[in-house]
Amino acid sequence: MKTLITTLNAKYIHTALAIRLLYVASYPKHDVALKEYTIKQKIEDIVQDILSQQVDAVAFSTYIWNVEPIKDICQQLKQAKPEIIIMLGGPEVSYEPEHFLTHFDIDYVLSGEGEITFEMLLEALEKKEAIAIPGVSYQGHIATEIPQTPLSYIETLPSPYILKQDEDKLAHRILYFETSRGCPFLCQYCLSSLEKGMRFYSHDYLASQLDLIFASPARIIKVLDRSFNAKMDHALFVLDYIFKHHGPHQQFQFEINADVFPQKIIDFINEKAPKGLLRFEIGIQSTYEPTNRAVKRIQNFERLSEVIKALSEGGKCDLHLDLIAGLPYETYDRFAQSFDDVFAFRAKELQLGFLKMLRGTGLRNQADDYGYTYQFEAPYEMQQNDWISEAEIQEVHLAEEMLEKYWNSGRFKDSMSAIMDEVPSAFAFFHDLGTYYKTHHYPFHGYQPELLYQILDDYTNRRYHDLLIIDYLASCKTRMKRWYEPTLSHDERHAVIEALGEAYQLNRDELYRYARIEKLSDRYVIAIYKNYQCTLTSYPLNLKTTA
Repeated sequence: MKTLITTLNAKYIHTALAIRLLYVASYPKHDVALKEYTIKQKIEDIVQDILSQQVDAVAFSTYIWNVEPIKDICQQLKQAKPEIIIMLGGPEVSYEPEHFLTHFDIDYVLSGEGEITFEMLLEALEKKEAIAIPGVSYQGHIATEIPQTPLSYIETLPSPYILKQDEDKLAHRILYFETSRGCPFLCQYCLSSLEKGMRFYSHDYLASQLDLIFASPARIIKVLDRSFNAKMDHALFVLDYIFKHHGPHQQFQFEINADVFPQKIIDFINEKAPKGLLRFEIGIQSTYEPTNRAVKRIQNFERLSEVIKALSEGGKCDLHLDLIAGLPYETYDRFAQSFDDVFAFRAKELQLGFLKMLRGTGLRNQADDYGYTYQFEAPYEMQQNDWISEAEIQEVHLAEEMLEKYWNSGRFKDSMSAIMDEVPSAFAFFHDLGTYYKTHHYPFHGYQPELLYQILDDYTNRRYHDLLIIDYLASCKTRMKRWYEPTLSHDERHAVIEALGEAYQLNRDELYRYARIEKLSDRYVIAIYKNYQCTLTSYPLNLKTTA
């Protein structure tokens, strides 16, 4: 029986560790193939590609971002080839298998971790045996178990991280890695709260897998642990091994719980970590204590603040902070306060997400108690609750659009830093800028990058004009057209190049060929665009020119 293990990723750069684990667990005994698609591909093209592989069965790894297109793919596959066996697994289907067996054109649902159950199902299907496998549901039988795979078993399998078919793609995609499974917390909006206990891979196994990754062309490695620092000795071992052996140009991204982040790890990072090697994602979600209690997210904001400041001051890692809009008890104004509290850390990125009412979570089960309405189909995003209206949620979306464009993009480093130093409320600034966009009918999508600078310059009445020019020059990889009036005439540019070459022994030919030169209120700024890179320098205005 030929079986395709597949999924639809949100973007091409993403990779799915889950299907790679199923693959290495099953290919020694079964005829299995592995292939990934993306949600941007046409459903008809995916269906035809699967059919062209002449498989007898197909297994999909299912998440909130791909469940709807997978539903359509399953229907079309069954129409074209009724005898094909279709299996769904993954977090989206694990907790309500009956729903998917009823509404999707499929044969089996695998709940929980599937490294063992998937191989057992293939074995039973090939031998035409009765299906009596923990976690496997089908018409007439709904399994109640949510299996967990012993990590000691996974350690016996071939590596899922460095597969031959991935070798030529690793440099351009994110490699997902795990050092543990489970989560010590009980956040009621998260599926991890339903797992039992935490499990950790052995140090020997982690070292062997990391060695493979270090020797690979992979650049971005995202660690999937829900709380990397849940066990201090484990975290220190992993960090120490990465610090000592990592490959060139690699970055490791971790999700941490900052309020229980030990000082010993902070000191170790600030003392030993190579700069730029680490990126920490820190979920804060809300700074309102009644909200945190309602969703069973216990956090000490005072300690969390100390940890974030210590890591920021250490300068060794990039920080990415998370907020969730739409949690219980948080009104529009109170969410704005949470936003300002978290933005005050000035992290490199602040992700403003909107509550998803995931299947199986405690918050979805309590939806009526809190007056929630939410999307019927995935991603089940909340629309309103007893504390925040649908109209107010749309206003938060407006602020989020501006946050992404003007802060998280990293294009406005100097100008946005200066602006944030002066505004009383970061949330109010982003919301008002979004309102300005709407009022002037500016496009939220499909625009040229230079329009962002022009809009912000107009919105701030040119108060940060020079800084915006500097940010624009630095953000470009080649000489782009100006969104502002030239600061030097042709003759003035020629004179400045000659004077700079004379005063600072600069290469005049390089300046003529590759440089964008602007005269600002307090300096000359030179951006040299060469080999698809920008080098930015500045010089005082007291040059002797003949122009």
